[in-house]
Amino acid sequence: MKNANYFLGIMMVVVGLMMLMAAEPIIQVLVIVLGISALVEGVFVLTSIMPLSNERAFKIECAVRATISIVIGLLCIILPLRMATLAWQVMIYTFAIYALVSVVLEIVIVWHLHSEGFPVKRHIIEIATTLVLALILFVLPTSFGFTLIRIGGALMILAGVITAFVTWKNRDIILEEVEVKDAE
Repeated sequence: MKNANYFLGIMMVVVGLMMLMAAEPIIQVLVIVLGISALVEGVFVLTSIMPLSNERAFKIECAVRATISIVIGLLCIILPLRMATLAWQVMIYTFAIYALVSVVLEIVIVWHLHSEGFPVKRHIIEIATTLVLALILFVLPTSFGFTLIRIGGALMILAGVITAFVTWKNRDIILEEVEVKDAE
């Protein structure tokens, strides 16, 4: 287990260095990862959230949200392989707008679930994180966004070094057995 923590620390440093040196490709990878996330979320809404209520309006809201998630997710996964820099910026803004629309639809769905007595704490956290993500995405294509990526890279390097150091500091120390004799 300790070796896995060393590996984790090293990988965090490597990813942090990549974020510092190549911010634009990191944004491209981020868009693809967000696309996978949106695709999975769309399928989740269709299979898990939609069956929670029999109300027609609720089902329509879930279907709209899931469809938008799946379409945007597929676009974020497929199109980056064929896009130029300007198209990347358009895709990032498109995903940010999708995130804002998703927040609005999620609020409606959560309100409906709450009125039917379902727990909604997880959904409220999802709304907050999606809103923050959307705001971050609006600044990513700008120079400030690249600065944010580089700051994240520096923090990742720091976290990796701390992880490796703490793992090393808490390592098992093997001591040789010593026999102690009383003086006579």
